[in-house]
Amino acid sequence: MVNVDGWWDSLVRDRFQAILELVLAAISDDYATVAIILQIINELEADRDPKAWPARSAAPVSPPEVIKALQELTREGYAQACVFESNVARAVKFRADATRDMWFCASPKGASAVKKLLGEE
Repeated sequence: MVNVDGWWDSLVRDRFQAILELVLAAISDDYATVAIILQIINELEADRDPKAWPARSAAPVSPPEVIKALQELTREGYAQACVFESNVARAVKFRADATRDMWFCASPKGASAVKKLLGEE
């Protein structure tokens, strides 16, 4: 008999992995806020990424999903949280309660991962 809990856990893990990939790709070219990331994933870039890229199936995504992904990506060193002061980005520690004031970008490790994900490396 199939374990329903195991199936559900697998489905949730697969979706989160896809969201991680989408968020990382969204911040790989430039700094972006949560609102910009949502727009890139849900509205503007639906035709940009390869149709065969399995992560596309996770769209649309919600703000809490993006924030959770950013938290994980920054924790693992794939992304950096920043604030802008006098048009200069200053790296800050990720805080889920302060994402409204933060911008995010891919780290070199994250940029390399995106190239691999999209088959560019």
